[in-house]
Amino acid sequence: MPRPRPERSHPAVRAATRKRTTGDRQWPRRQDGVGSHTETARRLRELRRSRKPLAATVVASIIALLSVVAITSQPASAADFPVLSPRAGDFPKRVNFVAVCSVTKRAPDDPIVFPGQPGRSHDHTFSGSLVINANSTADELLRGPTNCTNSGDKSSYWMPTLLVNGKPRLPYQVRAYYRAATRDTKQLHAIPFGLKMLAGDMMATSPQNAGIAGFQCRIEGRGATVKKQSLPPQCGSKALFEMSVTFPNCWDGKNLDSSDHRSHMSYASGSKCDPAHPVQIPQLTLAERFEPGTTSGKITLSAMNSPLTLHADFFNAWDPRSLDALMKYCIYAHRFCETVSDDRMPPGMKTTTPGGRTTSVTAPATTSTTETMRSTSNAEVVSPHDHHGSGHNSKSSVSGPAITLKEVDSTTIRVHGFGFPADKRGKVVLSGRSASRSAVTKIDRKGHFTVSLDIPSSWAGIVRAQATAKSGSVYAGNELRLS
Repeated sequence: MPRPRPERSHPAVRAATRKRTTGDRQWPRRQDGVGSHTETARRLRELRRSRKPLAATVVASIIALLSVVAITSQPASAADFPVLSPRAGDFPKRVNFVAVCSVTKRAPDDPIVFPGQPGRSHDHTFSGSLVINANSTADELLRGPTNCTNSGDKSSYWMPTLLVNGKPRLPYQVRAYYRAATRDTKQLHAIPFGLKMLAGDMMATSPQNAGIAGFQCRIEGRGATVKKQSLPPQCGSKALFEMSVTFPNCWDGKNLDSSDHRSHMSYASGSKCDPAHPVQIPQLTLAERFEPGTTSGKITLSAMNSPLTLHADFFNAWDPRSLDALMKYCIYAHRFCETVSDDRMPPGMKTTTPGGRTTSVTAPATTSTTETMRSTSNAEVVSPHDHHGSGHNSKSSVSGPAITLKEVDSTTIRVHGFGFPADKRGKVVLSGRSASRSAVTKIDRKGHFTVSLDIPSSWAGIVRAQATAKSGSVYAGNELRLS
């Protein structure tokens, strides 16, 4: 019987060896950044040291190659998207424009997963549209008010409610980052009106890909102090806590939703979309920001009471004219508008918000659209664009929790609240660039309070305030640009 040839001479092994010697870039990588070629290379070295029969060599080679296929065929998250596997480089950091929004309510609703079924979902924190409910349509959102700084953004954004020691905690700000995520912006299409998207895994039992769903610590004006990771970090008393979710950016070009709410979308890989999802759109990252000190307690989410289940939903109701203008002015022109303000907007576009900056929270699932609008848009409000050191504000009738801010002098800010539970105690927190100040105050019989807080003279830029009562279940927020 002729002696079997060494396994190196077998075509399958020679091909694999040639790939290995030409560089790691030909080897697929897992989403978590760990090279999947390591295990395969180890098996090849063991094969070369052995003198097994040809049949054993072929079987071992097939097993090694199948293990690579199995790893690289996993989706980008545990969310079962039919996607290619994105890498860290597929999430560009440059931002083309940002919509800054506030919380509108908390409710156990999900207009995408459980449309027309109020109370069916775990608790979500909603931002953007002031009229969102379990029965909402895109046309209804477009006709309604928004609390986003760009009045053209009538979309609704929501994430599972953050729990600290089992109690709901609400973000002081929500930011929607829109990126081209490709150098070839000519291939990009505007996000179709009415598109519904999910990202992240609400049923996850192990850490997700942090590039898609993760947490980090930040100090405004200085950047991240703890980079985005799969589990909530400890941010200390000075850094804000942020959780963010990045959405898929390839669309099938036909369906605004799908039966599983996922298969009509996928993530691009290498800035390219797969054949089943050929239409590339700007990539959205939704981030909720929480006050410094948030991570002093146990962090979980309302989805399965776990820190692993971070996810987000997006219901697009951008005014198509506004979105088209931003596409042309910011994305197609390779202009990084970043935080959208009047001086960076396309000519003629404004960022004043018809619905004001009021936040009305904990509306029950049965609250009607009319009641939600009455409790949010008829309150005394202060637009951030009205503040230039003068302390001016605009007032109207009051029926929901809201606060106004006034800069008394360089070291004092006065906060006035109304629409809060009568004869209760309230807490007010001011947050500057890297520190915060707080005070506890008494709410009078009319649901009003006024409190003055001292701030360091070094504070500059925007100061954000939140007022809470009844252990945080009643909430309002606002912000002020210091002179």
